[in-house]
Amino acid sequence: MAEVALKNVSKIYPGNVIGCKDINLEIKDKEFCVLVGPSGCGKSTTLRVIAGLEEITSGELRIGGEVVNDIPAKDRDIAMVFQNYALYPHMKVKENLAFGLKLRKYPKEEIEKRVKEAARILEIEHLLDRRPKALSGGQRQRVALGRAIVRKPKVFLFDEPLSNLDAKLRVQMRLEIKKLHAKLQITSIYVTHDQVEAMTMGDKIVVMKDGFIQQIDDPIKIYERPLTKFVAGFIGSPPMNFIEVNVEEKDASIILKEKGQGFILPLERAAFSFLSEYSRKKIILGVRPEDVKDTIFANIKDAKNTISATVEAEEPMGSENYIHLKTKFHSITMKTAGTNRVKMGDKLNLVFDLTRLHFFDPQTEKRIE
Repeated sequence: MAEVALKNVSKIYPGNVIGCKDINLEIKDKEFCVLVGPSGCGKSTTLRVIAGLEEITSGELRIGGEVVNDIPAKDRDIAMVFQNYALYPHMKVKENLAFGLKLRKYPKEEIEKRVKEAARILEIEHLLDRRPKALSGGQRQRVALGRAIVRKPKVFLFDEPLSNLDAKLRVQMRLEIKKLHAKLQITSIYVTHDQVEAMTMGDKIVVMKDGFIQQIDDPIKIYERPLTKFVAGFIGSPPMNFIEVNVEEKDASIILKEKGQGFILPLERAAFSFLSEYSRKKIILGVRPEDVKDTIFANIKDAKNTISATVEAEEPMGSENYIHLKTKFHSITMKTAGTNRVKMGDKLNLVFDLTRLHFFDPQTEKRIE
């Protein structure tokens, strides 16, 4: 069993610079956990703390139930895959794969057995006699994975391993790593700044910002119920639209208004009663691009409370089209079918899916519900 548990773990650098702060995280045995966030959010620092490459300032770290705060990296029974592959250029592939095992003085027969097994799993048997300079980026990454596999560790750690690959190869390797995890069933912690990687690979996603955890959940729950404005804007492509609105109550409705008459959206009080405490106050309304509809494209007849918008640009993606629009006071992005094409300057009437709105407090930026 190889659970990884961090309890109030912090890493503070000289000058009171926060690497990560008060990290509370439990990763179950065989789970694939992804740490995601922008540069400087603390995800790599957290990974290096788990690896033993950074000393913990405070808190407790357990791997497989054992406190490892004072155990050196080489004795933690973890294997790390780096962004730059970290292969020895003067060694052949088979020597790179075997090097860690030789250092640990494994028998020669065992080393050969593990190297052949890893090469078979990763389909690099034909590359064993080549040196790294003769390999493509994807092949080098497979060798780096193989070097971790031969160790048969308790935990795999991945530090942005795909960021040096081109877009097509990244997609391919993403799938390969996921299949590899399903086959080996080893607890894995993966760091990335790419929210698409996080959504497609993780059993559990940890969203970080400024050294702190913002939200921990499975990918779909994070997407459908982000707990902060930051998470809502970071997870999802294109990003969520945000509009600052005033809340008013009238009869059986809660009305959202923006700057005079620029935006008016009546909501049924029964469904949105939680907004009553924000009456006569400002809140942030969030709506994802796929929940913005055009009355013509969506064939919506007799639509009420439409929002007039002008097309500023479009990004045709094949099966989808991202349309960027300007209303009287704000910009909105709509995601629609790829066949729905527009021209710059076209006028559209927008309708929001009222069942899929998100609301955030403008001061705390936390979810209102």
